[in-house]
Amino acid sequence: MLTSWTFDPAVTVPLLIASALYLWGVLRVRRRGDAWSWRRTVFWLLGVLGVLVGTSSALGVYDRVLFSVPAIQHMVLQMIAPVGLVLGAPTSLALRTLPRRGRTVLLVVLHTRWVRSVSHPVAAFAIFAVTQFAFYYTPLLGLSLTNAWVHDLMHLHFVAAGFLFYWALLAVDPTPHRVRFSLKMLLVVGMAPIHILLGIPIMMTSTLFAAEFYTALDRDWGPSLLDDQHLGGAILWGFGDIAAIALIFAFTHQWYASDERTARRTDRQLDRLYGDGPTIRPWWLTDSTDTPPDVLGPQRDGT
Repeated sequence: MLTSWTFDPAVTVPLLIASALYLWGVLRVRRRGDAWSWRRTVFWLLGVLGVLVGTSSALGVYDRVLFSVPAIQHMVLQMIAPVGLVLGAPTSLALRTLPRRGRTVLLVVLHTRWVRSVSHPVAAFAIFAVTQFAFYYTPLLGLSLTNAWVHDLMHLHFVAAGFLFYWALLAVDPTPHRVRFSLKMLLVVGMAPIHILLGIPIMMTSTLFAAEFYTALDRDWGPSLLDDQHLGGAILWGFGDIAAIALIFAFTHQWYASDERTARRTDRQLDRLYGDGPTIRPWWLTDSTDTPPDVLGPQRDGT
């Protein structure tokens, strides 16, 4: 499995184009003399690499052979790769490199009613959660196993749903909504019970999903069909909890950093208004030897 790769042009060509366009945009920004963080470029390339691994490595070779493999694959495509793509800030890069007409079109699209609706963190979370339930608990699973077009479109949808969720949640790019960290943290914590509800029933069921397809493979190696399905359910459950814990730590750090930035911004505003002159000493630091000017600063009319 570690040496098995498949390169589908329908996947690799768009990924190469996306990487080339991003790097062209970075080069154009730097040639103009503007700064662009190298970390964003690295994040973007890691996100593209995550999609490539999820679709072209052994995960892509065996995703229609073992039930447990697409369970890993979909977690990579929806929960890992989109993080790098979002942290790459592609919208910000496009707004800085596109010509005026292109920027205008992009801004109009970002402010359309449809984009404003789906990009709200609550709506993005709903799409993120429903996608997984709809895939495993509806005929979509069987269709993706038998139809190559549905198979590729579902991969695209998993990446898009994950990108939309993290784009709305992390707000690295300019988004139509600015919401409190408390709501974002609540949505991140909500990822854990969603994956519990998704994975545990698959672990406990004695009914095979897409039974006709998997039985027809007549696989004579690896775990049994039911054991493989139970393993897939455990992966869906455990992967979701691990991702939720990682995001909770990340958001706690982001929340703290946001408070620090707010404090520094407030200090700069006060400095602009009052300069760096002496401030009022708090009463608990004063004693009987302090004179009024020392305690309260310059006084009017000698009082």
